[in-house]
Amino acid sequence: MARIRRRRQERPDAGPDELGRQARALADQHLLLIPSTIDVTEVSELLRARLPSSDLAGTGEVRIGRHGRITGPYELSMEDAVDAAVPMPWTVCYALQVPVEREDPASPGTDDRDGFASAFPEGLPWRDEGRALHLLVAVARRLGGAVRTAGTLQVIQPDPDRAIDYTVHAPFWLDPDVLVTVLSRELPGAELAVHGPDWHGPSDEVYSGQAYADVADRHPDPLTGDELEALHVAADQADLQALGGPNVLDGYALTGGLGADGDVEVAVHIGAADDPAVADRPWADRPFVSYDIRWLCPQPWERERRAPTGIYLNARARVAPVIRGVTSAVLEATSGLVTDEDGFWLDRYAL
Repeated sequence: MARIRRRRQERPDAGPDELGRQARALADQHLLLIPSTIDVTEVSELLRARLPSSDLAGTGEVRIGRHGRITGPYELSMEDAVDAAVPMPWTVCYALQVPVEREDPASPGTDDRDGFASAFPEGLPWRDEGRALHLLVAVARRLGGAVRTAGTLQVIQPDPDRAIDYTVHAPFWLDPDVLVTVLSRELPGAELAVHGPDWHGPSDEVYSGQAYADVADRHPDPLTGDELEALHVAADQADLQALGGPNVLDGYALTGGLGADGDVEVAVHIGAADDPAVADRPWADRPFVSYDIRWLCPQPWERERRAPTGIYLNARARVAPVIRGVTSAVLEATSGLVTDEDGFWLDRYAL
């Protein structure tokens, strides 16, 4: 029987019985199944984008949550794979050890994109188990792998072509007119997205005091008259200060139409300070900008189905190169970094 072992960490003293026990132990754990051509450093780099302090390649283990950990890689012979309940043709896996935490089962007929409802019919994983499993599925999607679930032993094999949205994180802010110019070749006709009804100011009831009187009748105000007047004075001063200050734009969106295939949206906003993808960047300690490049498809529910229609798949194939072109243009203009929709880094030249 060939060895079950971590790569580069052979156990020459392990006998057949011990190796068999190790393989059977894997049958009780969620397993990330990876093509044998994928090196551990690639998996380690993906995990580091989501868990900045991790080093799977160096330690063989990544802590995830309070009580979970990912270990590996393990190489499996045919006998090992049978003992570990790993289907062919997978021979390399990573094990997730995490307490079982389940919520209610999905509603009958639920068709989610990654098949969790089918893989966990008695209750969907959540909290640490749920977060860890979604992370494994994201890695599998990126690397063309799969996740073999514990318990039901079902295999979740996500479609790598599903993830067509990207995010660019950058130290530079582009004003709307500048970004329109940047996108003029990749997304002609892009314009500032301004939606919603016109506002003509407060209603007459506000000025008459009737609106406040109606609320006061239902909820007697615990404030005294003097306290209430002081509160209104302070609110008026805050409003006047805000109105007298400069107009600050801290977020906007551009959209470009693709006819029957929907729209491409570039949403621009201040990035999340705790985003792990930018943790090692020299500009991460100050406010940065995130550019979310997304496909607004005509039938958004199709994105969440395991087996979308052929019409949707054809539209996605047409839109994907447009999304990549828009992302590349934003990258070049901002000197940023790009992540896929699962938060994993991408080489800009791989777009």
